[in-house]
Amino acid sequence: MKKTVCSLLILTVALFTIFLTGCKEEASKPQPNPALADQLLIPPQALRDVGLEYVFSYVVPIRPGEKIKNFEIIGDRFYVISGRNYLTSLDRHALNPVYNWQIAPPETIFCGLREFDNQLYSIVGADLVAFDQAEGKVLMKNSLGFSPLCSPARNNNFYYVPGTDDRVHAFRAADMVRLFDVSANDGGLITTVQATSDFVIFATTAGTIAAIQPDSPTQIWRFEAADAVNAPVAYDGKRFVFSSKDACIYSISAATGKLQWKYLTSAILTNAPQITDSFVYQFVDGRGLLALKKVNGELAWQMPDGLALLAEDGRRVCIMAKNKKLLVYDNVDNKIINEIDVPGITRWATNTRDNLIYLGDDAGRIAAIKPIKY
Repeated sequence: MKKTVCSLLILTVALFTIFLTGCKEEASKPQPNPALADQLLIPPQALRDVGLEYVFSYVVPIRPGEKIKNFEIIGDRFYVISGRNYLTSLDRHALNPVYNWQIAPPETIFCGLREFDNQLYSIVGADLVAFDQAEGKVLMKNSLGFSPLCSPARNNNFYYVPGTDDRVHAFRAADMVRLFDVSANDGGLITTVQATSDFVIFATTAGTIAAIQPDSPTQIWRFEAADAVNAPVAYDGKRFVFSSKDACIYSISAATGKLQWKYLTSAILTNAPQITDSFVYQFVDGRGLLALKKVNGELAWQMPDGLALLAEDGRRVCIMAKNKKLLVYDNVDNKIINEIDVPGITRWATNTRDNLIYLGDDAGRIAAIKPIKY
């Protein structure tokens, strides 16, 4: 009896080890899996009637009962992450499948993907892991020695990892030697960190945004909001735009940290804003979707039923709205041009790069849709 129990225990450990090892191996090359006509999210003619058309459709290989957890748009790739941390990488312009992979064991904390120099990196459990973006191979896995809190940041020389100890830990990218730690000293947990070759900024639940030198904890500037900063902080090369739980949206100078404008909403904000060339879009509970002029923070328009920006196409803006509707809005005339019912849609992505609209449902069907040229 003891031998039987021991044998079962050894077999269980061996199977689990094989599973974890499989997570480290090269990602598999999936076969094309386009959606059939009866699997399309929205009838093509219904799209054409409102000035939209399919770019591609696809069915993600997920298990029965499993759902899509998240979409990530990074460069020319579109990543679909399932509830069991199964990742599918697709060419986001043509939806050619590139690879799919069990990026982390099911139920393991996985903080989403970030990209630097053709590499993806993330926190998987208590490890910092880097992947080759082209093929999905694991390039580096490093046990941090502390509990990470949210997605890390990367520049040419360093990784910056927020911890539950209220500090950002800087590691030299070449050999993962920890060089310094930095804290806002405000008693707040870190909500987000971003890095460039010139500075690193991090924000906290106490309302601080601090910029430091990339190679030392030397502070460049510091800005204090009245309450927690929501992640992520949007950056367009000139300004940082963020929302706070004090019900305000802020724009501050990236060079100096000085306030450029502040817009007071009517509710505690829990979502981060999205910025495009001309506008800042913010969902406000009870007020819907707001569009502010990026240059001065003035309200351009407000849509009470709006939930999220999907994409811009010149003056046309595509919006996900309540009651499972997709709206096409004129950003100049401030009016709804078209609308279409999308009853099965449960996931969508905000795309601030171009006019592609990404939608999905719980069955793993995803689609890219674009406005018809006018």
